[in-house]
Amino acid sequence: MSYANAPIVLNVRDLTAGEYNNAQFNAKNQNIIQGDIREIAVSEVNFPYDIPNIQAGFNTFELISATVPPLLSSSPVLTSDPGYLIITITPGFYTGPELETAINDAIIAEQTSVGGNPADAPTVEYSATSNRFTFIAPASPAVSPTWTVFSAYTYPFNYQQQTNTLGKDILSIMGFLPVPSNTPALDIAAYSTVSADPLLNKPTFSGGSAPLAFTQYIDICSPKMCQYQYFRDGSTTNLARRADVICRLFICDNVSLTQTSVEGTRPFIINRQFFNARIMRWSAESSVGTIDIQLYDDVGQPLTTTWAPRPYQLTFNCYERSQSDDRGDGAMDASEAGKPPPKYASYQERNVTQAWDQLSRQGKKK
Repeated sequence: MSYANAPIVLNVRDLTAGEYNNAQFNAKNQNIIQGDIREIAVSEVNFPYDIPNIQAGFNTFELISATVPPLLSSSPVLTSDPGYLIITITPGFYTGPELETAINDAIIAEQTSVGGNPADAPTVEYSATSNRFTFIAPASPAVSPTWTVFSAYTYPFNYQQQTNTLGKDILSIMGFLPVPSNTPALDIAAYSTVSADPLLNKPTFSGGSAPLAFTQYIDICSPKMCQYQYFRDGSTTNLARRADVICRLFICDNVSLTQTSVEGTRPFIINRQFFNARIMRWSAESSVGTIDIQLYDDVGQPLTTTWAPRPYQLTFNCYERSQSDDRGDGAMDASEAGKPPPKYASYQERNVTQAWDQLSRQGKKK
């Protein structure tokens, strides 16, 4: 074949500056690779996924009873009070049932700490069948029949959410969707009186299917690797990051098998080989001296980690043009000896062109 390639093997443990989510590499003040490099492509990513789905800063929501209406016209208090519960979940990995238990334990603990009866506070249920979380009205409705739920992003205080935004919090990870500005309060309503048995009439407030993973994918970005591109990346949203994405790493195990728990609720290793990778244009006059790698989550924010994860690894293929011809067989005719090599064509483009030629020949034979 006409094109030779050499790999760049990158390991986050080798970074010379920055940190896990903003890694800088320069091979200890030397060029990482040197040669007649025309294009670079991502070949393989090995990524230990150690990103807890419940993290500090994304682990709190509030429950406010209708018995404390003054709170609804002012900023929320900073500590739990009777009728106002701040529910905080310890960061870590949680499956659906584990998160249900953790939330209910926190509700009981907060309600007890303010001198209330746990039966007067709502609870949470998780259905493994539908993968949905549901808030259930209090078992004892006489004291505080109606509660309202708030969170930093999904249901901000007084529900003054701006439209056309991206963000996340514990409720969005649980499958609850943001509300637009001026939407009426989403109350965990009082008991219904349809049945004489109140236990059969607990009203609910349900979310959609719960992502449970902290992020649905990770965008691996490198401004330095994309510096010679003539056009920028595209996206169906103008809110998330749209530039310098060298690959998108989806949070799944790449095997279509039934899982015992949703991916992202336990640490695991993601390994991807990119057979149709992004090709990054490079300057033939420039060696690769430094590489920078940044990680972004599914709302375009720098990836957050509660604790130090295991190092991840990336492999790039760097392509150069050989001195042979461009016919794809690596041979050089006698008439070509001493002549400058023919005009460079993309390695990826050559593969696609040859594939279409072969398909065309097959069709004619039939």
